[in-house]
Amino acid sequence: MPITELSLESIELKLQLLNQKVDKLLELMTLQTEKKKKMKQEEIETNWSIVDYKNSVLISFSFNMEFKNYIKELGGVWMVSKKSWMFPKSNETEIVSQITEKFPKWNLIKEN
Repeated sequence: MPITELSLESIELKLQLLNQKVDKLLELMTLQTEKKKKMKQEEIETNWSIVDYKNSVLISFSFNMEFKNYIKELGGVWMVSKKSWMFPKSNETEIVSQITEKFPKWNLIKEN
């Protein structure tokens, strides 16, 4: 009988050690996921461009719901064919100023 008890204790100890390793692995995976999310967010926050198009300007960017909603509030019109938001050329300076004020991490890339 003592051998069985020893085996049970041994199994319980191994199970406890295994649970600790699983907890550590989950912690590392969570940290890695958070790091990837942060990197993706930084990538999103810094990539947008503005292009002259006829009597308008087109603003395009990586998807970000807050930015999209703000662009829409500013009067932007979504152009499906260009995958960009369109504004009158006459409002370009004002629009860019308002966007950079609200989203200071965003960098403007002026394309021709």
